[in-house]
Amino acid sequence: MAKTTKRTNPKKTGKGPGKGGRSKKFTILFLLVALVLVAEVVSYVFKKANEAKEVNVQKVQEINGSVPGTGFKAWDLMTYGSGLALTDQSLNRILFLDLQGNKTGEISGKNAGLPEFKEPSCLSKDPTGNLFVMDTWNGLIRGYDPKGKAILKLDLNRKGYYGPRGLAWDNNSFLNADTGSHRLAKITLDGNLVGAWGTRGSGKGQFNNPYQVVTDAQDNSFVVDRDNDRIQVLDSQGKFVREIGLGVPPTAEAIDLSKKIIFVSSLEGRFVKAFSLEGKYVGLVAETGQKGQSIPDVNALCVLPTGDLALLQGGNRVLIEHILPPPTN
Repeated sequence: MAKTTKRTNPKKTGKGPGKGGRSKKFTILFLLVALVLVAEVVSYVFKKANEAKEVNVQKVQEINGSVPGTGFKAWDLMTYGSGLALTDQSLNRILFLDLQGNKTGEISGKNAGLPEFKEPSCLSKDPTGNLFVMDTWNGLIRGYDPKGKAILKLDLNRKGYYGPRGLAWDNNSFLNADTGSHRLAKITLDGNLVGAWGTRGSGKGQFNNPYQVVTDAQDNSFVVDRDNDRIQVLDSQGKFVREIGLGVPPTAEAIDLSKKIIFVSSLEGRFVKAFSLEGKYVGLVAETGQKGQSIPDVNALCVLPTGDLALLQGGNRVLIEHILPPPTN
């Protein structure tokens, strides 16, 4: 009797090119498409959740400094007493104004002490109300008490400085953004250079024309690293902490310690922006009704005791801007 061989149906075993193979390919393709869609949804939700809102402000005062005979062309401004102090380079003086724009005093000419001012730049003050100014092309840090009496003159010449502009009070010492020497320097009240950090370059801890420096409550220094298009943050020992990239050269900065926010302006970028002190973008500073358009031509700014912003626009106009609460929606 002949032996018969049992034939196997390939469709039943799944080993042949039947529906099972096509179904597996379809399932894999479906899963891949689903993963892509989920990734896109997650990315969109994350972006919306972290999308920076505008910082809306409302102008409450405008001080016109272009009036012939009584005007100014300022480089820096600082809240001082109940008003403002400005470095008026057009007349080489420190000008004092109240918040309505009335002149309340000045330190100029021989009243400042010899030599007379030669491009006064950044201003700073100590907790007792003494005022300090970087007298750039005399190479001096000069100090005055609240009555305008000269109390300090530190000679920075022959210490490696060239055209220093930035100045910040730092625990009975000064921090200097030494523009022409591309460094951050620390000098004591008796004139000793106790720290110098940075060389010309674009790496961490390097600078390219630093213009200004401010400090936070942890003694970190926030430096306007102008031609590297960033704010560079160093700790109290001069070590790199982080940077805030802007894409264009920053011009000036001001810290609101109560809100833990740093405001940064850029003449080239025609904006004022707000960031957290950790470097997160908070939003574009824009007046109400000017959505998407920031305040241009701001070459200096400061935070008033009220929390409002004082913006020096074009050197000859001061805008007092009230920061509005964010929308609730």
